Amino acid sequence: MSKEKETVSTEKNKKDTREQELWDRISMSEGTERAEVLDELSHIAYKRDHYVECLHLVDTSIDIYFKQGGINLYLKELIHLYHGKAHCFENLKRYTEAAEIHEELAKMKDLDGDLEGQAEELRAAGRAWYRIEEWRKSLDNHIAAKAITYPEISTITMGIDLLNVGMALAKLKSYEDAIDSYLNARTLCKEAKNPEFVGWCDNYLALSYIALKNGPEARFHAQHYFNYTKVAEDLGMEAYSRYRLGAAHLLCEEYEDAEKHLARSLELLTLDEDKDWEDIVAVNKELAIALTALDRAEEAKARLERIKTIEETIAA
Repeated sequence: MSKEKETVSTEKNKKDTREQELWDRISMSEGTERAEVLDELSHIAYKRDHYVECLHLVDTSIDIYFKQGGINLYLKELIHLYHGKAHCFENLKRYTEAAEIHEELAKMKDLDGDLEGQAEELRAAGRAWYRIEEWRKSLDNHIAAKAITYPEISTITMGIDLLNVGMALAKLKSYEDAIDSYLNARTLCKEAKNPEFVGWCDNYLALSYIALKNGPEARFHAQHYFNYTKVAEDLGMEAYSRYRLGAAHLLCEEYEDAEKHLARSLELLTLDEDKDWEDIVAVNKELAIALTALDRAEEAKARLERIKTIEETIAA
C-alpha cells in the first residue's frame, strides 16, 4: 500500500473510531454531556451530507438543553445548534423552515447582545423567504436588518441592505419605493467603490423604470449596467443588460437600437446550456414589437409563431 493510501486509511479509521466512541458515550451520558455528544455526532453527519440525520441529532440535543434550563442557561449552545439546523434546512432546500430558524436566531442574538449577528440572521431570513416568493416576509426581514446599526457595519453592507429592500418592494410592485431604495443603495455602493454592486443597482433600477414605462430613466440605468457588463467581459450578464437596454430603447421608440440589443441578447441567452426560457420568450416578444415598428411585420409574426409552443409549454 502506498504512503498516500496508508494515510487516507489511517485517517478514516481514526474518524470511524471516534464516531463509535461517541455513540458508545451516548448510553453512558446524560444531561448536557449527552447534548454535547449529540452535537459532535451531528457535525460528522453534516460533513457526510447526511442532513436529515444531522437534523435529528441537533433536535435531540436542543431538546435536552431546553429541559436543562433553555435559553436562560445555554444561549450560546442553542445558538450554535440552531445555526446547524438552518444550514441543514438550506441544504435540503426547505427554505420555509430555514427562514423560520434564522428568525429565531435573530431573537437569540438580540438576547446575546450581538447586533451584527442579529442583522445577519434577519438578512438570511429575508433571502430564504425571497427564494420561495414570500415577498412581504422577505421585505419585513430586510427592513428589520437595515434598521440595526452597529460600529462595524460597512458602507457596502448598508448599500446591499437597501438593494435587498428594493428587490422585495419591486416584487410587491411598489416600484416608486423600490427606485428610492435602489438610488440610495447605488450612492452607498459608489461610496464603497464597488463597481459590481453599482452595476446591480443599475440593473434593478432599469427594471423598475421599465415597469413604470419610463423610457429615458430606464435607458440611462440600462446603459450603465451594459457598460459594466462589457468592461467586466461577462457574457451572461451582458445578455440581461442588452435585454434591459433593448426594452428601454423600445419605450423611447428607438426601434433600430432596440432591435440591435434585443437580437444580441437572444444570441447570448441561447448560448447557455441551462436556458432561461421565460426570458428568451420575453425578449422574442419585445423584438417582435421592434420589428413591427420597423415595417417588418412578417418577420415579427414568424418569430412569434416559432416561440408559441415554448411559451405554451413553460406556461403549463
